[in-house]
Amino acid sequence: MRNARSLLAVCLLEAAIVAWAALPAAGARPGAKPTLIAAVCCAVFGLAKLAASSTAVRATADQDRGLPEGKLFLSAPERMWQQAASALIAVPWPQLLIVAVIGLEALHPPAPWHTAVLGLVLLGYLAALQIAESGARLAMFAVQLPLIAAGIGLAAISVAAAALPASSTGSGSGWLAVLAAVAAILAAALALPV
Repeated sequence: MRNARSLLAVCLLEAAIVAWAALPAAGARPGAKPTLIAAVCCAVFGLAKLAASSTAVRATADQDRGLPEGKLFLSAPERMWQQAASALIAVPWPQLLIVAVIGLEALHPPAPWHTAVLGLVLLGYLAALQIAESGARLAMFAVQLPLIAAGIGLAAISVAAAALPASSTGSGSGWLAVLAAVAAILAAALALPV
């Protein structure tokens, strides 16, 4: 039951990522449609890979008890099917999905708040994917929580800096640039191993 919930969460987050990245379709540069198709295919194959890997773990546990006679000799079509399935499982679909979604976001007119929301949803997707693949709980991210919070804060500061118009005096955007630099240094210090 827990595995089905994590698969559903990953599925919903993949749909949200692709939909959000494709949302401002007006004014997109050429190449947005093939990139969207690639992102959808990566999402579908990534979900299939995750579902297959969760059932493969159970099948491996069943095989450890003994090899059934029917599995010793496979026909040529069955072997080809297994090889095709293992080739599809070997491809890193979640990583390709992230690259496709970021490429899709780059093909749209710039909107800092839109990119920041996409970054937050991508962060949630990666967390849900890690939980679904490992079977662990959300508490496993407790160690990385300060770094995650710093990254979210940097995203908020970046959106605020991009939203402020550059003035001739530079008072508002100048202070925000200093604040962003200090936050980036703090985030880098948090990321360093102790």
